[in-house]
Amino acid sequence: MENAVSFVIGFSMGVAGLLGLFLASRAHDPGMHLFGLALFIFAVMFDFWMIKRHYDAQEVRVTP
Repeated sequence: MENAVSFVIGFSMGVAGLLGLFLASRAHDPGMHLFGLALFIFAVMFDFWMIKRHYDAQEVRVTP
């Protein structure tokens, strides 16, 4: 069950990252442009953190 929840959260953050890129590309002021880029960077970093957390948990289970 935990893997399904992690997948849904990761997918949602991927969609949020794409939304951030869309906001940055359509921005008419620098504030919205920076917000969109920051949202994209946050989403990518969050997804990489979730991948790291998944593999770290597997590493702990292998060691007795």
